[in-house]
Amino acid sequence: MQRNRLRRSLAALAMTIVTAVSGALLVGPTPAQAAGLANPSATLTVECPGASAFIQVDWLGPNRVTVRWSIEDTGTAAGWSPVLRINAIGSNNVNTPMIFPSGDTFFVLRAGNGHSEVGLEADWNPENIADLNHLKVKVQNGTSAQDPEGNGCTESRNIFNWTRIAYDNAWSQRDKQYRFGNLGPDYGLGPNYYDCSGLTLTSYDKIPLFPGFGNVRTADSIHNWAASHTSPAKVYAKRVDRADAKVGDLFFYNTDGDSAVDHVDFYAGNNEAYGALNETLGLTTHPMWSGVVGIYRILGVSTD
Repeated sequence: MQRNRLRRSLAALAMTIVTAVSGALLVGPTPAQAAGLANPSATLTVECPGASAFIQVDWLGPNRVTVRWSIEDTGTAAGWSPVLRINAIGSNNVNTPMIFPSGDTFFVLRAGNGHSEVGLEADWNPENIADLNHLKVKVQNGTSAQDPEGNGCTESRNIFNWTRIAYDNAWSQRDKQYRFGNLGPDYGLGPNYYDCSGLTLTSYDKIPLFPGFGNVRTADSIHNWAASHTSPAKVYAKRVDRADAKVGDLFFYNTDGDSAVDHVDFYAGNNEAYGALNETLGLTTHPMWSGVVGIYRILGVSTD
């Protein structure tokens, strides 16, 4: 009885979803998906005719994540049972499936049209994964027994952990020094030296499967890229409020009052930032400054 009341109250709440269509992602109203994590790092919807799965993730570190999932039978595949799978994929291609409450690596929704189920995997630390590069979410509109010929629908999406892995990469360089115009040893411009944008770009470029920001180099050009790439795609930026900032989000500053952004660093939590500051301080944490002109979270979704 209590569980039924919870389902009804959750289903009454509206959500915003991201639906993947022909490689592009569209924003639209959800089916009856429940509100879940208060401030998720990212959200994703994966749909087949007859099945819709809604995923919220909160990236807690380079290899830890909280996943809230729901799956709904939308009824267009009569009598079939939607199936959900969620796998963690590491930077080394190690693949670890989520184990659902049944003890299986998949969840089958058997209750029929209009029914939904909700679950939570809190602080998941998949074994043998150093950097949890992304989650692969797969939805089928029927079980193999219901669809022995394989004529049903299977859809999968990847949802990437860009921000926390980049932050971890940046944090690993904290004993290095600042030098204007340098991108660190990987770029041959002077070993062990970075400026603020150089640290940011290098930290992202080291992530396997990260497609890059394109032709950017300065804090101002990274900010302009983020502000103009807010539509969901393989890599995009979500502007967030300061109160909702999470570790790894990028803070952009205008410290001298002119028209250009002149500094970027990573949010380190507890109202502190981390980045390459100057030749005296090097790479270090510092209290949040004034002059913030934008906060962005780098996200990614793909269909491959």
